[in-house]
Amino acid sequence: MVDTREKFREMLNDIAATDGITKFNKLAEMTGINAVTFTRIKNNEIKSVSVETFNKLNAAFGNRYNLKWFQGDSDYMLLSEVPERDYGNPDFSSYINAILAKTDETIASLKRELATKDELIKAKDDRIADLTKLAEERLHRIAELRRVIDSNAMTDYPFPVGAAEGKNA
Repeated sequence: MVDTREKFREMLNDIAATDGITKFNKLAEMTGINAVTFTRIKNNEIKSVSVETFNKLNAAFGNRYNLKWFQGDSDYMLLSEVPERDYGNPDFSSYINAILAKTDETIASLKRELATKDELIKAKDDRIADLTKLAEERLHRIAELRRVIDSNAMTDYPFPVGAAEGKNA
């Protein structure tokens, strides 16, 4: 855990070296922090220094101190020491172009799938039409054969039905 008292004392030493302010009464007047609080921090009479106290001291000196350093998350006490990171300005038009290209690619793929499905549907429709035509032709043939059978039907048999078997059968 970060010793915020030590960090605060480092800030006070930097203020003394940079600004020449060593009197707690003067700091109290500038920051609104009680002079006794400065003394208690210097003498380790408190467990930790709050971020609020840090912010008051920092504000009195142009916010030049790094809160992340105070909290132990940075090695740089002064904000001016923190290296700048140039992330550049993102080119949103590139993002938009990439999204549009991906969208166009997706649309083209879906159109190909749709065309393939249309071809399958047409092939099945053609097959159904062929089978329907074949079924109709066979039904006509059956009707024609039924007429032939009916027209050749023998109504006058020379022998009684079942005569070939004889009487003893």
